[in-house]
Amino acid sequence: MESTSVVILVFALLITVGIASRKRSTLKNPPGPPQLPIVGNLLNFPRGHDWIQFQKYSKEFNSDLLYFRLFWNRVVVVNSAKAARDLFEKRSNVYSDREKTVMVYELTGWHRNIAVMEYGDRWRMHRRNFHQYFRPDAIPNYHPRVTLGVHRLLNSLLETPEEFATHIRFMSGSTTLDIVYAIDPMPKHDPILEAAEEGVECLSEIINAGSYLVDSVPILKYLPEWFPGAEFKRQAARWKEKVDALHLRPYEVAKKAWDSGNAKPCIATTLLENLDKAADKADYEDMVINVTAMAFQAGTDTTVLTLTTFVLAMLMFPECQKAAREEIDRVVGRDRLPEFSDRESMPYITAMAHEVLRWHPAVPLAVPHKTSTDDTYEGYFIPKGTIIVGNSYAILRDEKRYPNPEVFDPTRFLTKDGKLNPDVPDPTEAFGFGRRICAGRHFADHVLWLTIAKVLAVFHLEEPLDAQGRVIKAKEDYTTGMFSMPKNLKATFKPRSSDAAKMIRASLADA
Repeated sequence: MESTSVVILVFALLITVGIASRKRSTLKNPPGPPQLPIVGNLLNFPRGHDWIQFQKYSKEFNSDLLYFRLFWNRVVVVNSAKAARDLFEKRSNVYSDREKTVMVYELTGWHRNIAVMEYGDRWRMHRRNFHQYFRPDAIPNYHPRVTLGVHRLLNSLLETPEEFATHIRFMSGSTTLDIVYAIDPMPKHDPILEAAEEGVECLSEIINAGSYLVDSVPILKYLPEWFPGAEFKRQAARWKEKVDALHLRPYEVAKKAWDSGNAKPCIATTLLENLDKAADKADYEDMVINVTAMAFQAGTDTTVLTLTTFVLAMLMFPECQKAAREEIDRVVGRDRLPEFSDRESMPYITAMAHEVLRWHPAVPLAVPHKTSTDDTYEGYFIPKGTIIVGNSYAILRDEKRYPNPEVFDPTRFLTKDGKLNPDVPDPTEAFGFGRRICAGRHFADHVLWLTIAKVLAVFHLEEPLDAQGRVIKAKEDYTTGMFSMPKNLKATFKPRSSDAAKMIRASLADA
């Protein structure tokens, strides 16, 4: 009887597998470029400004989804808002995992980052602790520190405007460092800020699908560092030092202050207050390290890149500066700086912040997701373990959603009477998709809005002149990688008046 039952069970399983295999065979993969045997799309997979080529492929194949194969790794790129919503939001239980790549998880130390953690209980615990400090109703707690950071920026722009990129990075990094760790960094060559910048450069290089061959052929990780072709291991070892410093150095400063009883209020010390109550102190402390590092990084890098895009847009579209100043002068006047309390009365500035995010998102390709089970969509088969990439750039430059998408035009978010238009979608895709959307987006939005409002209240942004007196024309030329920013951007910041300069100097004392 037992042997008969086993035979019946095995026979039933074979029939089930046969039916499933037959069902799969009737479904096809999404369209994509032609593949070669074994290596697949290794030779024609985009390398550099991938988001633009993916957008072109999407139009060429008339498909919201694109399919690529890199050896045995499957990659699907999502190029429309509808497909992104259907997959990342409506089927978030299937499309919220992350690929455990060799470069990220094993060689560079980025496995600590919440944004790339595998989907599960550990990620949920980290996300929950992160979210409590960056949910919308928590952001006003940081307004005084953000205001101080922006006023410092205004003073720096007044003194040395040619170093605006350095000033923007310091404002963003120092503000977040203060909020997260209660650390006030040095204005120049601060080791914590430099380690953070170098660590994030690493993430930008390694995170996108197909960036490194070892992620498609994991056996290559066993090559010794001296072996020809193993430069990736030597580079990863150098990066790991910076990534470890990004996570550990500021935490150790905050932990030392907390241990001595001299800690100032910040996110790190608030989390550490529960350390002694934790069932497993080592796990809890690891969570604190990861959450605070993520808060520091998330509040710094995308803000820097987005504000740099703001500068480029003001140079290329000076009429937008004029319109913004007209609103500032009408609502605020010229005898004080805009404040967060003015936001409801300044819809054009809010629309400008939306347009900065839309025109060129700091992260054009969202951090890749991964499917946790087999799925089908619009007649296409998407197997378990497929890497799913949301093309934020293509979605935010979709002419159906945003007519004339190449033009920087804040009025696209406004009604004819100048109010925010609820029928035009906010550019949330700039922050990712679904359950893995950036939890720090509300903080970034507040920093972006206040910086735009205050800078335009007191400065004219202009294209500079070269040594021969010719205008150095600004152009839309961006770096590649996970994070993207304008290349070699030059600008001048001129005070609108002598009274504006006085107001800038007074602002720091007031803050």
